[in-house]
Amino acid sequence: MRAATTPKLALPLIAACLCALPAFAQGRAGPLPQAPPMGPVTLPGPPKAPGAPPIPADEIIKRFTANEDAMMHAREGYSYRKTVRVQEMDNQGQTTGEFSIVTDATIGPDGQLTESVVKHPPSTMMVLNVVEEDTDLLKRIPLFPFITSQAPKYNITYIGKQKLDEIDTFIFQVKPKQVERTKALFDGVIWVETGDFAIVKTTGKWITELGEVKPPQLPFTTFDSLRENVAAKEWFPAYMRSDTDIPTKNSDVHLRLTVLWQDYKPAAAPVAQPQTSHNKN
Repeated sequence: MRAATTPKLALPLIAACLCALPAFAQGRAGPLPQAPPMGPVTLPGPPKAPGAPPIPADEIIKRFTANEDAMMHAREGYSYRKTVRVQEMDNQGQTTGEFSIVTDATIGPDGQLTESVVKHPPSTMMVLNVVEEDTDLLKRIPLFPFITSQAPKYNITYIGKQKLDEIDTFIFQVKPKQVERTKALFDGVIWVETGDFAIVKTTGKWITELGEVKPPQLPFTTFDSLRENVAAKEWFPAYMRSDTDIPTKNSDVHLRLTVLWQDYKPAAAPVAQPQTSHNKN
C-alpha cells in the first residue's frame, strides 16, 4: 500500500484488485499487507521489555485520538471504491469458491455520500451460501474507532515499538473498560506512526456483552486492518482481512475475508450558482 505509486504487493489477491493510487496523494508509504498464512488472524505477543516511550504514553494517546477526529471528518469529503471478498480455500491455499461485491461511494451535489453496487458476480461458494446481507456486519465496525469521545471507554497501554516495513510505530494494547450491550468495542492491538501520530494498523476483535461480534452466517471474529497515507497527514482505511477454518464432513475448509478501499478522491467543491442582479438603473 503506497501513497503515490501502485505498490508491489505480496498477496496476489490484493495485487489483482488494487489500482494505482490517485496522483494527489502526497504522503509516505504505508505498511504493506503480507501474504497471510493459512490460519486465523492472531494478536502479537507483548515484547519482553518494552521500555518507556520517548514521550509520555498519555501524550501519544492524546495526539492519535485527536488525529482520529480529524481523519474521520476528512474522509467524509472523499469518494472511494470498496471491494468485499469471501473465499473458500483448500489446504493448498487454492481458491475453490468465491463471493465478491464491489461498490462505489460517491458524494452528490447535496454533499451526501451514496454507495452503489458496480459489480456483483454470481457466487461460486461451495460450502457457505453467502449473500450481500451477510457482509452488513462490516458497517457496524467503525473505521475510526478511537476518536476522543470513545477513548475514555478503553484501557490503552503502551507495550513497545515496532518497525512496519519502513514505518516506525508505537504499539498499544487496547481493552474495553466495560463491554456494552448495543455498541461493539475493540479488543486488540494498535500501531501508531511515530511522526504523524496516526494509527496505521489494528488487529483485534469487536465485542459486546453478548460476546464476539460476527456475521450470522460467517465465522470471522478477528480482523487485521491497514491504513493508507492518502494525502498530507490523512491515513484512511485501505485493507482488512480475517481468516478462519470451518469443519466439514471430509476436511476443514479455510475461509478468508478481505476488504479493500481504493481510489480515494477528494470531492470537487460545489459550483457556485450565479446570482440574479436586481439593481435598478
